[in-house]
This record gives sequence, C-alpha cells and structure tokens, in this order.
Amino acid sequence: MRIFTVLWCLIAAVALAGDDPRGWSQGTVASGTARVIGDVEGAPTIELPKEAIKAVGARGMLLYFSPACPHCRHVATELNDLGARMAKKGTLVWVASSRATDEEIAEFRTTYGIRGEILHDTSGEIVAAMGARSTPSGLWVEPVEGRKVLVKDVWYPYIHGLDALVEARAFGDPWAGFRKGEYHGTDVCASCHEQEGRSWTLTHHAVAWRTLVLADEHENAECTGCHVVGQGKPGGFDGPESHLVDVGCEACHGPGGPHAPGGAADANASCAACHDEKHSLSFTFEKGLPLIDHFKAASMDEETWRAAAMDLYAGNVPRQLATFDGENVGNAACKDCHADEFSRWGSSRHASSMMTLTVAGKGDTTECVACHAMPKVSGLNTERTLADYHVSDSVGCESCHGPGKAHVDAGGGTGNIERLGDDCPVCVIEAVCTSCHDAENDPDWDLDKKLPSAGHAAPAAE
Repeated sequence: MRIFTVLWCLIAAVALAGDDPRGWSQGTVASGTARVIGDVEGAPTIELPKEAIKAVGARGMLLYFSPACPHCRHVATELNDLGARMAKKGTLVWVASSRATDEEIAEFRTTYGIRGEILHDTSGEIVAAMGARSTPSGLWVEPVEGRKVLVKDVWYPYIHGLDALVEARAFGDPWAGFRKGEYHGTDVCASCHEQEGRSWTLTHHAVAWRTLVLADEHENAECTGCHVVGQGKPGGFDGPESHLVDVGCEACHGPGGPHAPGGAADANASCAACHDEKHSLSFTFEKGLPLIDHFKAASMDEETWRAAAMDLYAGNVPRQLATFDGENVGNAACKDCHADEFSRWGSSRHASSMMTLTVAGKGDTTECVACHAMPKVSGLNTERTLADYHVSDSVGCESCHGPGKAHVDAGGGTGNIERLGDDCPVCVIEAVCTSCHDAENDPDWDLDKKLPSAGHAAPAAE
C-alpha cells in the first residue's frame, strides 16, 4: 500500500507547467490524493462499547443511521453492496440510532436485504463516542488496545457515491472503487482532484441544474439530460434527488473517469452532444475549452474563490457560450429583404435604445453603449471604443440574430443566421437577452412577458 501511495503522490505532485494549450491555469493534478488514501496525521483514538469493538473486528466501518431517514434509505443499497465487496478487508457495522424501533430496524433489514450486523444503540454510547450529529455518518476504525480504536477516516455525512473513497481506504488502492459503468459524482472526484473540484464550482456546469429550476424546467426530461450526469444510463441521474445533478466531472469524462476499465470517454463528443445548434451559439470545442479551466481556482484564496462562486450562483457571470462571433453588417443590409420585420422593429424600444441613452447624457459612455447599440464585430473578451459600434442602429437585427455577413454574402438562407425561434429559450434566447437585461440593469425584466413584444410577427387579424 505504502509504495503504491508514494508512487501515486509523485504523479499527483507534477504541476502543469508553462503555457497550457487549452488556455488553462497552472495547477497540480489530483492534489488531494495523499489526504484521501494516506494516513491521517494525528489521527485520534476513541473508546467504543464492547459490542461495537467485537462487531468491528480487526478493522471496519461504523455506519450510524436511522431506518426512517430518507438519506439513509437512499444509500442503503450502495452500502450493503459495499459491505459485501470489502468483506475480506474490513467489516461494515450498521449502528441504528436510539430512536429507532425494533420494528423499523427489521423493516429496514428486509427492505434493503442488509447482510451485515445491526447494532441498536439504545443507550446512545456508540454515537456519543463517534461524535456523529446526523445520519448517515461513517467512521473507519482499527482497534488498538482494549476498547480503544484508531480513527482512520470520517465521512460525516455519508452521501451517495462515497463507496469509492471507502474502498480506497479499505484496500489501500485508489482504483479499487472504480468499476466500468459506475457513476460516483463530483464530490468523489473532487476528494482527490481538489483543485479541479474547486475550479469546477466556478463554471456554468456547476449551476446547470439551477438554471433549469429557475426556469421551472427541471422536470422536463428533454432538458434535464444536458444538465445532469448519466440520464438514461444505468446508475446515472434518476430524479431531482439524485447526487448527479449539474454537469459534473463524469458528464465529460465518463462514469468513473479514466480510472474505470475502458478509460475516459471522448470529451469532445460529450460536449457536442449538448452544445448543439439548438442549445449554443456557434459552439466549437476550442471556444469552450478555456471556459472549463480545471485549475482556475488554484491560485485563489478562500475569500476570492467564495466570492466568485457566489457571483456565479447569483447569475452575475456572463454566459460566454451565448456570445456571437463575426462581423455585423448593420441594419441597412437587412431592410430590403425583411421590410415588414424591419418596419416592426422600427417601432420597438430596441430601435430607440441609443436615443434614450443620449437623453440620459450617457451616449458616449462605452460601457453603456455596449447594451444600447450593436458592435461592428462580435466576439468574446473584445475591448471596444465608441467607434466600434453601429451607434445609429441602436439594438439592431444582428444584436439578436447574430452577425449577418455570411447570410448577406450568400444571398440569404437559414443555415447562416441565428433563428432564435428555433433555439432553446432557456439555453440561448434567455442568455442572449439577459446579457443586457440582467438583475442590475433591469431587475423587473421577465423573458416570458417581454419576448412577444420583440417578435416580428404581424398583428393578428381582428
């Protein structure tokens, strides 16, 4: 075990050096591995009741649970299977809370086919020694003398997917818990890949589920598949209570990542499966890769990292993949072919957006013009001056439909211009609109109410 641990830590300690071709920051791959599978420095000893010592044997895991606890029931099958797999390396002892009744314990054993021993902690001595405050909670221990045991690891609380970490501890092998086709969840990945996990929380992947909840689309199976991990696959996302919500590590790297038999999934294909024409604007792998910088948080202190994560959660971070790329030719190029639409746009607030800004005395403020006029060239992270905008066009056609040069050069067509009516309202339309209609500048803005007023359809006949 020790030789393997040292070798692994040497690998994990290799930092990414120089300019990363992916556009990522420098960091250390799997920086937390030694902490996960190495010996705990200053590990404490505790005293357990005799029955608990006897049940644990040479080594094992005490699991404090309540038969009625929904979280305990959610992980019961996983833990039961875990106990069977690690039988030669340790014992899984179920410790039922003092409030549990004999009938509840019997039902729990029958419902989940519990194989291991269940101790009913009627006196509360075991949980007091464990120091657990909630269920389920797991404690890996090794007896040292008498009633004393050495605490080797703690999982407070134990959550779905942590069996891989228990097996890493029990077998002294970080690969022991990774089997083909099994999903574990981002929490497990981040236990070893600490810097990668913290950096993931700063990406839009980390709030993918929240965007659906806010749009009340989290029960729409057509939407959820691209906002969770493994929907429709064995062991994958199976409902809102799943630990596989958000676009976690295994959404791109596959179940178990590169550690599972068969290696990693094709991340490029995983991206393209969701970032298609309906759900992203002019997406390319090269455009998206820098946005998932796995080491962005590596150089951040706790306060900076937390503030960045909260900004993302609050919706204050632009969705950069909802940004157009290319040359905007201006409204005049649209007018001849789209006369009716152009006429209706002319009576909209978009058409007078620069006038309202000028009246407010901010017509030459580039920061404000960015949302009141259309840039001559769209793209990410572009620094512009006032001369870089079609100021006379205000919020023109291409502000919503994207750069029209290719469309004009081709004499029209549908595959060379953005048709917002064909796009996903949550993934594209809302992102395009909220790039300016955000909480700071338009706190009362509502997509469902405002979108019809921006449409180009002729008024219905009386």
